Amino acid sequence: MTFNLDAPLYHFNGEHAFTTRQACEGVQILGGIGSGKTSGSGAALARAYLRAGFGGLVLCAKKDELETWQGYARETGREDSLLIFDNSGEWVFPFLQYEIEREGEGAGYTENIVRLFMTVHEAISRRTGGGGDPYWTSAMQQLIRNAVDLALIATGSVSVPVLYDIVRTAPQSMEERFSEQWQDESYCCQLLLQGNSQNLDKWAQYDFDACAAFWMREFPAISPKTRSGIISMFTVTADCFMRRPFRQLFSEPPENPERIAYPELTQEGVVIVMNLPVKEYGDAGRAVQVVYKYMWQQAIERRNVRENPRPVFLWVDEAQNFATEYDMQFQATARSSRACTVYLTQNLPNYFAELGNKDRVHSLVGNLQTKIWHANSDPETNTHAAEVIGRSWQTRRGESQNFGGQALNFGQSSNESFDYDVPPQVFTRLPKGGPDNANVVGGVVFQNGRSWEGNNTYLFATFNQR
Repeated sequence: MTFNLDAPLYHFNGEHAFTTRQACEGVQILGGIGSGKTSGSGAALARAYLRAGFGGLVLCAKKDELETWQGYARETGREDSLLIFDNSGEWVFPFLQYEIEREGEGAGYTENIVRLFMTVHEAISRRTGGGGDPYWTSAMQQLIRNAVDLALIATGSVSVPVLYDIVRTAPQSMEERFSEQWQDESYCCQLLLQGNSQNLDKWAQYDFDACAAFWMREFPAISPKTRSGIISMFTVTADCFMRRPFRQLFSEPPENPERIAYPELTQEGVVIVMNLPVKEYGDAGRAVQVVYKYMWQQAIERRNVRENPRPVFLWVDEAQNFATEYDMQFQATARSSRACTVYLTQNLPNYFAELGNKDRVHSLVGNLQTKIWHANSDPETNTHAAEVIGRSWQTRRGESQNFGGQALNFGQSSNESFDYDVPPQVFTRLPKGGPDNANVVGGVVFQNGRSWEGNNTYLFATFNQR
């Protein structure tokens, strides 16, 4: 199958082309509850991407997301393309082992595995109020780094339960190192002995020596209160991967290697739906989807688009649940990877609340080049939309009347002001679909560098919900 980047995927208002090239620059859809953002522009683009043969990854915040995408697949003849990743265990993804065995020069690199954990930690700590002091983050990274090195050197593999047992059984004091009970029962000690018996090359030996020094000297010498805090940060991050269903899905070796949901499958046209909705699985469902999204993004960035030219999409409704700092980096280069990001959320404050930094939010939203705004009652979002679209000189005309002597005099006046092309209040009046609006959803479309009708920087568009 060939893919022409300039081929239209969709036509706004039936005439203004939206191409694959523009899709690769990313889409941000904003609209209040009941505005029709999902059933309007969201549905229109989702069907367009499926009809064009794209593969993709769909994250799920709500329970009905799977049903929605099954409907899109039926309508576009793509039912056989769906891979439903759910708690059944039919598909699994042992993510740490994948990171060791995947293609690419960075495979098996300890720092990449550490970064995976920190991505999960970011997703969890944002909700629990954790983080803040950089020391604790650095200390947990050091803990993970040395646990990963010990597991890899001693056994050649790594999983969350293995790392958990290393940390749980590490010496808690300088004296415990010499305890026969600790030496007999500690999994950490067993792996240290196993690693010490390996025939290692010079560089691997350096890694092992540093790792052994950490577990036998540095870690037990940390004050009990500080050490307890570091361990707690790690176990909070790892905990969801230690129990069902996520241990089965993400932590254990697969019974059938052919049922591993590799991110690379999307390059073959598979649409992976992560049916572990946040509304059902809470922060654990959110965390595992964040880590899969992160690994999918990296896999797409690694691919050779000459050999694998198929465009792929990342679809995230209720995007505030899954946004991470890495999204800004990914979106900056997504176009060259033919990755079509579509993020949907109600308003900018949703992002502010989750990411905790307005600069990060504006960086993310600013890198999504097509923006579609639907009906919204949030002043900050509406003002931001008006600012993005821009200002120009506007002529305001008025009429006046007054009594002059015995006569009533009428007059006309006009003045110019540098004002919004689309004032913020316009976004509060856009049609929301449903029976009251003949199932028509209204929106304002903006694309960086594009002029629409009348040389405007924006387009009033409609989307049929039927």
